[in-house]
Amino acid sequence: MIEQRILLTTDVVGGVWDFCVALTDALRASARVTLLALGAPSPAQRAAADGVGANLVSVPLKLEWMQDCEADVARTRELVATIARDLRPSVIHANHFAAACADVDVPVVLTVHSDVLSWRRWTYGSEDVPPEWESYAGLVREALTRADAVVAVSRFMANEVRARYGVDRRIEVIHNGWPPTARVSTRLGRTTLVAGRIWDSAKNISLAARAAQDWDPGNVYLAGEQSHPEHGHPADVPPPLKALGFLPRADLDAWLRRSSVYLSTARYDPFGLLPLQAALNGCALLLSDIPSYRELWDGAACFFHSDDAAHLSRKWQMLLDDDGDGVAELGRRALERATSRYTLHRMVGAYAALYANLRGRVAA
Repeated sequence: MIEQRILLTTDVVGGVWDFCVALTDALRASARVTLLALGAPSPAQRAAADGVGANLVSVPLKLEWMQDCEADVARTRELVATIARDLRPSVIHANHFAAACADVDVPVVLTVHSDVLSWRRWTYGSEDVPPEWESYAGLVREALTRADAVVAVSRFMANEVRARYGVDRRIEVIHNGWPPTARVSTRLGRTTLVAGRIWDSAKNISLAARAAQDWDPGNVYLAGEQSHPEHGHPADVPPPLKALGFLPRADLDAWLRRSSVYLSTARYDPFGLLPLQAALNGCALLLSDIPSYRELWDGAACFFHSDDAAHLSRKWQMLLDDDGDGVAELGRRALERATSRYTLHRMVGAYAALYANLRGRVAA
């Protein structure tokens, strides 16, 4: 008999959706999950939610980092409170700061996947809080204070939250996990996959294009949404990258199996599901040397100086010109790291224990 009822908030823009669908799938034997999506899910996303047994509720509300979002942030808080009163969940698992600020009488877990101030720090080197972001910073501080438990997806993220918002409280680190894939290799030789939202400066996609000049990197493909979620304008894909557009999960896995190297040029990526998914598909990881990637992949990836096109070019050529041996060995190390540390079973077990602990406190 299913006893737990969990209200899980998500959005349709980035990796939070994938995280929530994977978590829902793993929990469905013991919990009934209502997935509250902020934004309009695509048909593929609706099918994914249905496939994992989620009760999907979607509302066309702006996220807390979008322009002119104040009314929608207030509506998000109200909506979470209303659904909680009707649903009477055992736990609310918020993946947005606004949702963690709802006026509810059930335990709230807040998972911090990213935040604007640390994004600004690592993307642009900006330490200040501009006036237009002060209300956002206040929302984050309120959420961090009000939530019954706060989780960060990496030690890097936990440290950034404490430093940027001045909140001194326990933050548990639960690394993301992902299920294993059917690893039938269909490698296409000198093929590199880059993935990410090209409109997001933190992804730094143009660095890959600059590093691929004046030598033969083979085929370099870019998977990811090209249009900005607010204004819808598509961004240009710089050559020699070849755009694949947004790929459904199965298609992305297929492209990862075709690629010998997965390249991330990110300036900021607090966990990064895509490197994990690439590792599980046997890719060698070529990653920018940022703290979160070092935390997660040190010893199992090839690193280049962040924002240094010349250094990336040298490392990239070295990998591809090594007759396949270096790529294969690096792929083996990444796969071993992924399957030993970042499993879905481990992630779900940690969240299930956290939910149980919070319910126990309420019962006491």
